[in-house]
Amino acid sequence: MTSRRRFVQSLAALSVGALPRPLPAATDPSRQALVIGNAAYRFSPLTNPANDARAVSELFGRAGFTVSTHLDVGQRDMLAAIEQFGQVVRRSDTRLVVFYYAGHGAQLDWRNYLLPVDAAVQTPEQMRQRCVDLNTLLGRIAGSSGKTFVIILDACRNNPFGSAYTPEQKGLSQFDAPPGSLLAYATSPGNVASDGSGRNGLYTENLVRELSVPGARIEDALKRVRLNVRLASRGAQVPWETTSLENDVILFDTGHARLSEAEQEKLLEEDIARWNAIKNSRNADDWVAYLRAFPNGRFAEIAQMRLIRLLAEADGGRPANPAAAAVTPAVSAPAPMPAPAPTPPTTPTDTEAAPAIVLGAGLPVPVLIAPSGNPFSSGRYPLARHFAPGDSATFRKSDLLTGLEERTWTVRVTRVDRDADRVELNRGHWVVDLMGNTLHTDNVNFDAPVAWTPSEFYVGKKWTLAYRRNENGTVSTGTYAVQIVARETITVPAGTFDTFRIEGEGWSATFGSRLQSKFWLVPSLNFLVRSEVMNRNRRGQFTVTERRELVALRQGGIDTSCAAPGPSGTRTLVIRNNCG
Repeated sequence: MTSRRRFVQSLAALSVGALPRPLPAATDPSRQALVIGNAAYRFSPLTNPANDARAVSELFGRAGFTVSTHLDVGQRDMLAAIEQFGQVVRRSDTRLVVFYYAGHGAQLDWRNYLLPVDAAVQTPEQMRQRCVDLNTLLGRIAGSSGKTFVIILDACRNNPFGSAYTPEQKGLSQFDAPPGSLLAYATSPGNVASDGSGRNGLYTENLVRELSVPGARIEDALKRVRLNVRLASRGAQVPWETTSLENDVILFDTGHARLSEAEQEKLLEEDIARWNAIKNSRNADDWVAYLRAFPNGRFAEIAQMRLIRLLAEADGGRPANPAAAAVTPAVSAPAPMPAPAPTPPTTPTDTEAAPAIVLGAGLPVPVLIAPSGNPFSSGRYPLARHFAPGDSATFRKSDLLTGLEERTWTVRVTRVDRDADRVELNRGHWVVDLMGNTLHTDNVNFDAPVAWTPSEFYVGKKWTLAYRRNENGTVSTGTYAVQIVARETITVPAGTFDTFRIEGEGWSATFGSRLQSKFWLVPSLNFLVRSEVMNRNRRGQFTVTERRELVALRQGGIDTSCAAPGPSGTRTLVIRNNCG
């Protein structure tokens, strides 16, 4: 179970400004790195991978790693280097393993291939034979217990084979991180990365700078890299990671991350203060500054979503999701609010658009998330909620231990204020933000949205949240470590759904309670499909054992920026995989 001290430390993201360059560390035999940079290709040469590899080798050398560096290598030498590295990895004293590759990469049949400089490829079969399958590397290093693996691929340059052969899919394929590992990609699946206009590629330039920050957790550093590259490329290149790390990885652990409890609490208060200062801002720079200062802060997922919207609106001065207006009622005035019912939708009139989604007992559940199709990954999907007046959902509440049903109730969207990032349900009895994070319910008020909803969905995604709640004058606080743990099919009264399961583990600092929550969400549904909350007090006694399940739903539309038409010509839209 996550300790309170370790969890709060994970919130402590250091600012990158004005930090000293860390001094070289003594070589630590438990830290091993393999670095490969290929640039001198015959048909499609690159400028920076050799420079990138040298910069990364120097970085990891300063961090105390034993580094094996290989530049412009052919297939035989690449395979030999990987085989030799695999032997080093299997040694009992090896604990932290890093593999970095810069150069051309390509995908075929969901498998990723790293290109030796001597690879002459004109057919798919030649690609399999003459390139290096990433699974070869994973096979050499996987299956070693008690070790942590970090794999960094700056390998998505365009046109890897010149005019001789063009792969059907661009870039690399998504691969969910094996246990105890982190996979970092220079750009999102299916896209290409810049080779850079300076000494280093855009991704590695930022990677080296952010990983050099003393005390920085690698996950926080990579979030800053993603932000910097996204802004520098104007959204053309967005790095991403998939992780199943079980321990913090810090290259330069100088003690900065080991803060006292008072210092940790101070950082949390600084996080809250920054939020309060910018929570109504429509200036993208404010959200950029927040994410740089608090890449794993309690509002990081909300800040990501705000920034995405603002950047999209700035691109040509149009709304982030212009097509959404065509499938949702007007926001300015509440639409009629028919109660959810397990009956087919009525024929639309000239003044009422047919709902995109109607769910209930006896009604078929449409495909809402496009299948991944990738045997190595559950896929990656953006949040696609789009609240509109008239949307409604009915829930059933029961006890987790006894299974006894307690009550059923319905919530309806009665007002949406997109500028204020505010959605009111049942005329203000329940208030959420545009992501669906709760601000107010009945007699409970939160100081800020409780960020249970991620900006994008993929297995392994991690974030943190903290809350301060006021219930009839009693103030309490809580913190959670949150992760998307699985893509899972579940059945509730409203039907059977393909969902992502989110689990959170935390505590209430006020009451000393252990908190455990699970949520099953669909990226395109405005309301949860199922939730389970099981809290214990400091004596281990249950204080909350609650399950909520979706009974019926009526929803006018979804965020269409990453959606495709549903099957069989239905009005329902399907959220696409790897939309970036």
